[in-house]
Amino acid sequence: MKIAHVALVGATGMVGEEILRVLEERAFPLSQLTLLASRRSAGTRVDFRSQRHVVRPLTRDALDDVDLVLFAADAETSSTYAPLAVHAGAVVLDCSSAFRSAPHVPLCVPEINPGVLQQHQGIIAMPHSVTIQVALALAPIHQAATLTRVIIATYQAISGSGRRAVQEFDQQLRDLLNFRPPAVEVLPHQIAFNCVPQCGAFLDNAYTQDEMALIVETPTLLGAPDLAVTATAAYVPLAHSHSAAVYCETAQRLSVAEARALLEHAPGVALEDDYAHQQYPQAIRASTQDAVFVGRLRADLAIPHGLHLWVVADNLRKGAALNVVQTAELLLALP
Repeated sequence: MKIAHVALVGATGMVGEEILRVLEERAFPLSQLTLLASRRSAGTRVDFRSQRHVVRPLTRDALDDVDLVLFAADAETSSTYAPLAVHAGAVVLDCSSAFRSAPHVPLCVPEINPGVLQQHQGIIAMPHSVTIQVALALAPIHQAATLTRVIIATYQAISGSGRRAVQEFDQQLRDLLNFRPPAVEVLPHQIAFNCVPQCGAFLDNAYTQDEMALIVETPTLLGAPDLAVTATAAYVPLAHSHSAAVYCETAQRLSVAEARALLEHAPGVALEDDYAHQQYPQAIRASTQDAVFVGRLRADLAIPHGLHLWVVADNLRKGAALNVVQTAELLLALP
């Protein structure tokens, strides 16, 4: 594997911090690391591999002489600076929503579609965090029996909405437990002791941004453009790890035992499916873990080719940081 000068944009955010942990844990082959963030966060000192790095402000000149730029900031920042990084000669791996639906920008989950990395034109998009975990669970089923329909309900951790949302959740809990009225500023409604069926802004079709991410990105990742997907996404009062109830139908009948065998050997997937002993994926156990956990496998009682799954993963880990670092590793391994 080659070594690379890597720049990380959004180094002080929750995803940026997780990317740094993954880079260190996986001994990513760095020749140099440049940490970039907004002017508000510039000057922050970050420890990495026993050295202290100073976060620099994101500017056009800061992107010169960089091989890979990992964007862990908002879509507006990526839209502005990713093309500048490509023009300066870098390859961009973007965790935001800025390029996920852009023509000629591949969407990559390394365990599913590594071949798209041969086709990029300077920018590679990372899917939405919840799409990554759902697609990883569905990929072996689709390969074996051809998916025809997927219905998804997600129960998403509020870290998916950023650090301010997590801080607000924490403060709401404190306020409510001390009989004070909770403040609501980040999410549309109180999330403490609540469930909010809105992840992202509503679009003209009455679906939210996160729901449309699942609907659009899942068929793209699976190489099945005609696959019918629909979704409902809700925030639940958890800081970390997304959960999803997934119902799928297949063209060829697939037994629960066959699906279990496929998932047991699927890359990036950990099977937890022993209902007799109440063993199934849980958000609290998925936190900080690399795998996507799948369980509660069962046949639909009304549809002969229907199958139900419960899918859980750490949204900051595999849903963002690990996926982008794995993609970078594959890029550096290309001839």
